[in-house]
Amino acid sequence: KEMGDELGVTFEVASSAEELCGKSDVIYTQTPGGSTVLEKEWLNPKGVTIIASGSDQPTKQEIPNNVLAAGKYISDLTKQTSKVGELRGALQAGAMTEDDVYAELGEIVNGDKPGREGDEIIVVDLTGTGAQDAAIGQVAWDKLSKL
Repeated sequence: KEMGDELGVTFEVASSAEELCGKSDVIYTQTPGGSTVLEKEWLNPKGVTIIASGSDQPTKQEIPNNVLAAGKYISDLTKQTSKVGELRGALQAGAMTEDDVYAELGEIVNGDKPGREGDEIIVVDLTGTGAQDAAIGQVAWDKLSKL
């Protein structure tokens, strides 16, 4: 309640990760773990954007490979996500190839490729590039400041 009052946004408590995923339009993951934190069957059937931004390392895998392969996979830098991001596990398992990457984040931001186009799963894999992190932070701040 306090956070909702402060930000002017309504927050809703979920009893489980599964319930939360089923209600969410956007899911932000931020773990260093080697275990997945959600399942494809849990996701909102109206579409969802998953931003995977955990502590990237060669053993991290927050998002199941079938989720990565099910929709638009967007990397910040494909060469980097293929080594330490979510893409690494999907490549190793044979669930995806680098050709399956829909776009790099800059292509979406620049308007070279469209983002959401309906009821779809979008996974944005952010492994961390200083310039992009700063730019994303500024855009988020600017938008939130207008609420």
